[in-house]
Amino acid sequence: MNLEEVQANWEKYGEQDPLWGILAWPDKDDNRWDRESFFQTGVEEIAEVLAYVRGLHVQIDAQSALDFGCGVGRLSQALAAHFQQVHGVDISSSMLELAAHYNQYSDRCQYHLNTTKDLSLFANNTFDFVYSNITLQHMPPRYAESYILEFLRVLKPNGILVFQIPSAPKRRARKFIQPLRPTRAWRAYQKLRYGDLPTMDMYGIKRDKILRLLVSNGGHVLDVQADDNADTQWESYRYCVTKASND
Repeated sequence: MNLEEVQANWEKYGEQDPLWGILAWPDKDDNRWDRESFFQTGVEEIAEVLAYVRGLHVQIDAQSALDFGCGVGRLSQALAAHFQQVHGVDISSSMLELAAHYNQYSDRCQYHLNTTKDLSLFANNTFDFVYSNITLQHMPPRYAESYILEFLRVLKPNGILVFQIPSAPKRRARKFIQPLRPTRAWRAYQKLRYGDLPTMDMYGIKRDKILRLLVSNGGHVLDVQADDNADTQWESYRYCVTKASND
């Protein structure tokens, strides 16, 4: 599965059921999300995340934040209440059209389409805070790893990076099946079963591999917590990371 296929899949969600595609609660499919309730989940999530970071006795400069996998702006709108400048990035133009429509902070919140495996639209050391939740889990690991390295690159020295990604399926049978999912055979099976409907693929990267990736690329891991935002069939973790000052 390449990025073009990932993009095509999420374009469909953006066109057919965008809010559920972002937050797949069991009773909210078929466009049953109430917009106010949907965005309130973002307000609550960002408040919890910022309190979590403060609980680690580290401070976040409130100048600039990046919301990676912003969708229609659920989290970036909430971040804009705390940061002077917020940038949301997504692979789906249909999602971003809605994000622009819902944007209540157009003076300090901007949205960007990004269809490459890097974040080259941003310079090194741009953001005080980088956040990504329930996004990396929907792309093949080679892309997730590339973006994690990019998070570190665009993070300012002493800035804070918080991201979530599953580690592995909980059940043995799923652990056996999971390596087959990125293959052409798996895509053919999905096409046969679901036709042109979008699919919510799940991927993970082992916790130890994530930790090695972060440390070997200048990241300093402040905390790792078990996380329940992924599919209930997966072990998932939230990582809080900073990087050393250039001084």
